[in-house]
Amino acid sequence: MSSERLDYDDAYTTQFTARIAGAGQRAGRPAIELERTYFYPESGGQLADRGMVGEWRVADVQSDDHGRVWHLLESEAPGEGEFAARIDWARRFDHMQQHTGQHILSAAFERLLNAPTLSSTLGAEKSVIEVALGEADWPMVERIEEAANSVVWEDREILRHWENDESVKRFHLRKPPAVTGRIRIVEIPDWDVSACGGTHTRRTGEVGVIKVLRWERVRGNVRFEFLCGARALRDHAWRNQALIEAAKRRTLGDRELIAHLERAAEERDALKKRLRELMAAVIESEAKEAVGSPPRGVASWFAERPREELRLLVNRCLEGGAPYAVAAAGAPEAALVVARAKGAGADLKRLLPALLEAARGKGGGSPDTLQISAADAASARTAFDLAAREIAKLAAPNSES
Repeated sequence: MSSERLDYDDAYTTQFTARIAGAGQRAGRPAIELERTYFYPESGGQLADRGMVGEWRVADVQSDDHGRVWHLLESEAPGEGEFAARIDWARRFDHMQQHTGQHILSAAFERLLNAPTLSSTLGAEKSVIEVALGEADWPMVERIEEAANSVVWEDREILRHWENDESVKRFHLRKPPAVTGRIRIVEIPDWDVSACGGTHTRRTGEVGVIKVLRWERVRGNVRFEFLCGARALRDHAWRNQALIEAAKRRTLGDRELIAHLERAAEERDALKKRLRELMAAVIESEAKEAVGSPPRGVASWFAERPREELRLLVNRCLEGGAPYAVAAAGAPEAALVVARAKGAGADLKRLLPALLEAARGKGGGSPDTLQISAADAASARTAFDLAAREIAKLAAPNSES
């Protein structure tokens, strides 16, 4: 027999007497079935309720293919008896706000842009809908938000109807029902009519506010991330605090901050470019001095040097005529670069197993170049000393190729 779902007609009762009808295991947890339950099981993109049955915490709620609702517990519970049950109201009401807001928002996209919602997910922190749109911009989003929030602030009553396969035809549904037989309809008068089994607020005003945060292109459509009610308020609070505090530290007006950050980013990029150019010149000079005349092999250890500078130094040494070059650093990343003049001497990959063992790291390369990440500075130094000893042998002109 299927469980009696009381949440369908009453999403506001959070405390009730629960009688256990069955017990078992679900998803590796002890689980109980109640004769009658107000707990909402996960479905349709909406997360399940949490709460307590007696002294046992409900970790999840799931329904099976036979309509039985299983309350997954954090610890074993008796297989029979009556217990006081309590639903986590803060979580339940948050989900009601998000779900009702999703109905309103989806209807706004369809009414204003003829863009149906293809899928929805109401997550623990954010909610998303995928809409059949080719693109989006802020002016369009503002139009959608204004229409959706007008419905929220009009505080319209939300109606529920139970219909069958025939009587449901009198409703102009936003999309066809996913079930047959007894069908639950959720109606926001003059705005949205949907077949839905989730929990919703009694009136649209309880949603509070609907705010779209961002969007992205997916599969030729647009996925919108949005928040409703208390989630939107909390999100606004931290963003507002961050904006005001950042502007205050720069003695700027709030609206001046973005332009200031853009200028700072441009200046940073210009400085990074200039720094790279200067570093390239320094490394060019450093390589020339290290190679000498006549050219000789180079082995250089640095307590601290970025990997990209190690690679550049090795390359410049080879370009300057060095038969081989080894460069390593202990920080910011413990790394080693080993290279020989192209095609000269034996395959450097002969050294790789011993170097990886010494470095206690990973890496690879070609017959002419090896790059290795070491476990730490000491390991990098050990691998460097080994490479410095062995590279001259392999890079010698008469070495076996």
